[in-house]
Order: sequence, then structure tokens, then C-alpha cells
Amino acid sequence: SVIVPVHNSECWLDECLKSVWEQDFKGTMELSVFNDASKDGSAEIIEKWKIKLEDAGVPVIIGRNDSSQPRGVGFAKNQAVIQSSGTYLCFLDSDDVMMPQRVRLQHEAAIQHPNSIIGCQVRREPLESTERYTRWINNLTEEQLLTQVVFTSHGPTVIMPTWFCSREWFFHVGKFDEGGKVSVTDDL
Repeated sequence: SVIVPVHNSECWLDECLKSVWEQDFKGTMELSVFNDASKDGSAEIIEKWKIKLEDAGVPVIIGRNDSSQPRGVGFAKNQAVIQSSGTYLCFLDSDDVMMPQRVRLQHEAAIQHPNSIIGCQVRREPLESTERYTRWINNLTEEQLLTQVVFTSHGPTVIMPTWFCSREWFFHVGKFDEGGKVSVTDDL
């Protein structure tokens, strides 16, 4: 299950959902979107991609908070997980884009390491944005990933929008904080 929380994301959502459609993963995949009180054109974009993805054999589950106020990213992620049915969870922020091989490669790694949160490298656009942070997260050695403190001055070693893990492991670790202010260390 690709998990996508959405709040007023129309600027990025087409590119994000296109990257789900372009995955080279050959197994069963679904998209679980939770629209958290968006006031822009996000809902229409989601509906457009639902048709295209389902025509390609990817079921799409859409949940929404129709109240006047969003409940927050933690709430939206938890709701998207709850409404999904996949054995594995691939987290994708609505302003991010996946490379075509992401689901396939992270699924393979998750099978080999069932009690782990699998991450991946990132590419920032524009390329010079957060250059130092991007260089740091993309150059961590395997040993550093296992031994460094999970949250450092640069941020978490496995950044959240790249998380991939089994549903079982997600619920073992615990759901996202829904209190509004998210603490990465609480999430882990």
C-alpha cells in the first residue's frame, strides 16, 4: 500500500501520483490517499488519478476529512494506513515523487529485513536546495544507519517520506502522533 496524506497539495499532486503510476513493481499494489480537509483542487486531482491507476490495475482507496479544519499529517497518515490493506506500507508525501524502482527495491529489502523500517536516498529539486542535509542523508554508511542516534542535528537517519515497512512492524512500533506537532523520536 502506497500511503499518501494530502492537504492542499494541488501544486504537486499530479507529479506525485504519476510517480505511483510509473512504478516498475510487478506485485499487487494499491494506493491509499487520505485528503485532510483540502480547500484547493486536490480532490479533483485524486479522482482523475483514481481512474487512471485503476485502469492500470492499481486499486485506489480514498478517505477524507470533510470538516473545516485539517486534523494534521499524523492523523492523515494513520487514516491512510487504517483504510489500506497491503502487507507492506510505502509512505509518500504528496509533495514528493518516487523513482520508478522505489517500491520494487524497498519491497525486496523489507522481505530480507522484516523488523526494519527501510529508507532510501533522495534527490532534491532544485538540486542545490538543502544541499548539506541531502549530502548527509545520502552518504550514510550501513553502520551509521544502525549505530547513529536516530535523531541528530541534521534530522532522522531514515527520513520519513522514504519509509517502507511491513504493516505488522508499523503497528508494533506504533502509529503516528496525532497531536499536531510531530516528534520523529516519538514516531519511532
